[in-house]
Amino acid sequence: MTHPPIALTIAGSDPGGGAGLQADLTTFTRLGVHGATAVTAITVQDTRNVIDFSVLPAARLRAQIEATLADLDVGAIKIGMLGSVENVETAAALLGAHPHIPAVLDPVMVAGGGGELATEAVIDATREILLPRATLITPNGPEARALAGHDTPERQGPALRERGARNVLITGGHEGGEDEPIRNRLFREDGHQRMFELPRHPAGFHGSGCTLAAAIAAFLARGRDLEPAVIEAQNFMNHAVQTGYAPGQGQHVPNRLCPASHD
Repeated sequence: MTHPPIALTIAGSDPGGGAGLQADLTTFTRLGVHGATAVTAITVQDTRNVIDFSVLPAARLRAQIEATLADLDVGAIKIGMLGSVENVETAAALLGAHPHIPAVLDPVMVAGGGGELATEAVIDATREILLPRATLITPNGPEARALAGHDTPERQGPALRERGARNVLITGGHEGGEDEPIRNRLFREDGHQRMFELPRHPAGFHGSGCTLAAAIAAFLARGRDLEPAVIEAQNFMNHAVQTGYAPGQGQHVPNRLCPASHD
């Protein structure tokens, strides 16, 4: 019996299931992909904010990744919260050792509720050694500003490409007014640029960045080329947000179990 495509997520654990590993696994499963995991950190958070987190040692992260890749035919990798410079270095070494596996980097720095998940040293290490190793990076507006040092997507995308990022998708959920659509901008390594407009929904969302990056990784694992994977993932994300719900007392989460037409 053949197995479904496999994707590996390298990220932190969210006990409420709204973001992190739990969001990634739900997205993978919904899109017909077997999910493997390597835990980078244990967070204490709810749908309102991050309260605390503890980062796993780099040696333990490396052991998880090496065991998984030695056993499973991983078709794509999604990287989220890393939590320490040592874990950034571990992830960069992993991508360097497996350049044939497409990798989507969601450079998680701040939780949806505002809690910080990355120090300046982690941000610097991500910029210097991890960006050039990923197939695609998916920063939101604040993350793009921190990584690129510019205020507008029109300047952030080229600046990140100059820093070595191969392909960049800057998401616009944090930018623009309440009555404006969300504008995501794709900057490809061949120089092609494209802007996507998506409906903006009034609720604040927890785990939306994780969901989008995981969906792109899932479609890459299923054999899609980069831009088709980005398009299908955004369509999935739009359906998930349209049918999102509030499981707790804080932000909404995307409905990653929503019906969709990607099967």
